[in-house]
Amino acid sequence: MLTQIAPVSDHDVLALLPFEPVIKGPQVMDRAIFQPQSMELRDRLLDMHIQDRISYDPAKNMLFLNYAGLHVRTQADPDEIKQAVEHVLKPLGKRVYAVVNYERFVADDAIADAYMDLVKYVEENYYLKVSRYTTSGFLRVKLWKELGKRAVTYQVFASDQEAQINVRR
Repeated sequence: MLTQIAPVSDHDVLALLPFEPVIKGPQVMDRAIFQPQSMELRDRLLDMHIQDRISYDPAKNMLFLNYAGLHVRTQADPDEIKQAVEHVLKPLGKRVYAVVNYERFVADDAIADAYMDLVKYVEENYYLKVSRYTTSGFLRVKLWKELGKRAVTYQVFASDQEAQINVRR
């Protein structure tokens, strides 16, 4: 059964088959499959919609931001994060406690300052207290430095447990 076809082909593959396949509305395959550069499959498969990365627990008045594996590439990414966070927090009409997971988080150099400015904005406008964590020592130092420049909470913990203990103090 033929279910997918290449976007561009110089060969008539069907003519070479020793049988006639059943053809059911074939979908055009992703053009990236046929390009020499990387398809960045890891990023494409691990990317979650930002709305799925935000969880609010009203009983604890706690926001959980799961930025694990998040890759901030363009200005559209901080804009989308801001919109999603405000969608959850603005209607509450109060500040919240927050825990942010930065495991395998990446912000491209060209957009890192804009992302960190967003972090400052969110902390100053919506948080009572925030704890951030990642097991990456390199990322902890990088976040510590950039958050410190912006005079916001700059301590970054090595584990989720440490971050949650700190935010409850």
